[in-house]
Amino acid sequence: MRKKIAVSALIVAAAVFAAWGCGKKEAEPESSAVETEAETEEESEESEEEEPIRPENLGEIRLGDYKGIEVETEEPYIVTDEEVDIYINSYILPQHKQSVDDEITEGDTVNIDYVGRMDGVAFDGGSAEGTDLTIGSGRFIDGFEDGLIGYKKGDKVDVNVTFPDPYESNPDLAGKPAVFEVTVNDVKRTPELTDAIVSELDTECKTVAEYKRKLKDQFQENADYSARQALSYAAIEKVVENSEVSPSEEAVEWKVKDLIKNYFEPVILQSYGMSLDDVLAAQGKTRADYEAELESVATDTVKQIMVADEVARLQNIVVTEADLKEYADGNNVSFDEFIDTFGRERAEQTVLEQKAIDFVVDNAVVKYVSPEEAASEPQPEDLELPEEETEEAETEE
Repeated sequence: MRKKIAVSALIVAAAVFAAWGCGKKEAEPESSAVETEAETEEESEESEEEEPIRPENLGEIRLGDYKGIEVETEEPYIVTDEEVDIYINSYILPQHKQSVDDEITEGDTVNIDYVGRMDGVAFDGGSAEGTDLTIGSGRFIDGFEDGLIGYKKGDKVDVNVTFPDPYESNPDLAGKPAVFEVTVNDVKRTPELTDAIVSELDTECKTVAEYKRKLKDQFQENADYSARQALSYAAIEKVVENSEVSPSEEAVEWKVKDLIKNYFEPVILQSYGMSLDDVLAAQGKTRADYEAELESVATDTVKQIMVADEVARLQNIVVTEADLKEYADGNNVSFDEFIDTFGRERAEQTVLEQKAIDFVVDNAVVKYVSPEEAASEPQPEDLELPEEETEEAETEE
């Protein structure tokens, strides 16, 4: 696994890396046959103008102490073998259940066909084929799942139930008894972790011990990465406190638009398939409202940028081709992709500021404190995203 480079809240734009590879951009509609070349060029120019442009002068700064500063942060987290086992048993193995000929027990996933009847007559919404159901999930009405325990693949069983009262899914069924004729098509069970299963989960590992060691190393790497981020943020914030920093209104406005365009919009679209405007509309907010809410975050971010830039200037920090390639590699993207996405100038500025932060961190005196004492990184107001609606069969609660 490639080593990740710690990125503080300062380089917010770098978070766009998280969205890369998570989904493909939808294809652009083909141009109309009557669309003129001039119109196409004009739209292209307008699109380019939408990119927020960083002001040459971000404001006024008098840099304070930045070498040997004392920084408080949490003790580095150490991943345990027990946590690895919990992860494997709770998240990995349940996704790789295997068919068994044994009797159904709680935790098994069964594939069933069923027909629900009242007084011998099938009722609407009470039948389905090829339904997967995990026994003990509580997904179906009381008595249904328990009624399958002890049976095997290929068995046919009548399950007697009584619908709850009230029953919102279908009030006509509330409190009434019913019989479900169930055919068990398959029974799958979470397996024990063996060398054979490991070879299916990860072709690079041959034994259970190798697989667990690899997972533990990955988890520890992620924990160290998060710890470095927290330390970077605490360090740069300490320098901001030691300094006199006055961002210009122009710089804050730039960063507000930059945060929205290059961070919040891509992340929301990639994660939820919704535009920022749609999310805001659902909350009764406008883009102007959200921009106003982000001013405080943008102001703090610009201050961090100004401090990092001044540290870089005083320390004569420069960015080499090797630095750019290391940054891209550390974020698991190709060098060309990094440059194409950010542009050469912005890519160099991003890496320059990160190197300045690293300089401050590497020269800091670190004091470890409890999680309660450690300063937590402030976050912009969360967007309330609508919950996903799922349709369930009438037999489900």
